[in-house]
Amino acid sequence: MASELRVNTLKDAAGNNSIATSFVAGGSAKAWCNFDGTAGSVSFSDSFNKSSIIDDATGAFTTAFTNNMGNATYTELPASSFFTGIWNSAEMTTSDCKIFTSNASGTNVDRDPTVTATLGDLA
Repeated sequence: MASELRVNTLKDAAGNNSIATSFVAGGSAKAWCNFDGTAGSVSFSDSFNKSSIIDDATGAFTTAFTNNMGNATYTELPASSFFTGIWNSAEMTTSDCKIFTSNASGTNVDRDPTVTATLGDLA
């Protein structure tokens, strides 16, 4: 038999740092990844809800989600100050997302490290 836990607020073991469960479910990152785009064989240094990465070309990568997004209108955010990310909504699907890394003049270049976070609803 499945069990269910119903709570409004979560706190750490000391009773501090409370957060509403609605924020955890709806407002936190649904996926993120950290990878070295300059490596000969690109792989995640660490990730959450990302199952694989493909090096498509210089400064162009495709990351697949472990658990699909609910729709293709999620937001993919760069999380590195030295990272310039460009996402084309036509390149976003519920199962994967194309990530482009570029320099200040808009030329695609490989970056290390590249860090992104995904916000949206899971399927």
